Amino acid sequence: MEYLKISWLHPFKDEPELLYSEIDAQRYESRKIEIYPDGSFGIACPQFHFGGTALSGLIIPEIEEFSADTQLISEQISAAEFEGIWNKYFNFLS
Repeated sequence: MEYLKISWLHPFKDEPELLYSEIDAQRYESRKIEIYPDGSFGIACPQFHFGGTALSGLIIPEIEEFSADTQLISEQISAAEFEGIWNKYFNFLS
């Protein structure tokens, strides 16, 4: 698995500013969290989705491709960091 954190620099209040993705060996998303400027969020996995967030059906590009876009700040994060964010938002729904 690979874990990405992407900060999207934009002026749109109805688009996420932070995206966290868990990427499987075939480069498809297996879990995703989107956090919006107002603090609202959406999460998705194959069995569940909330807040309008859905997993992409497309192969996720390598991190270098995200970095080529000046509106995106991308970084690889650890599995532990992703799990912490996932649990924070998933448990909020419980």
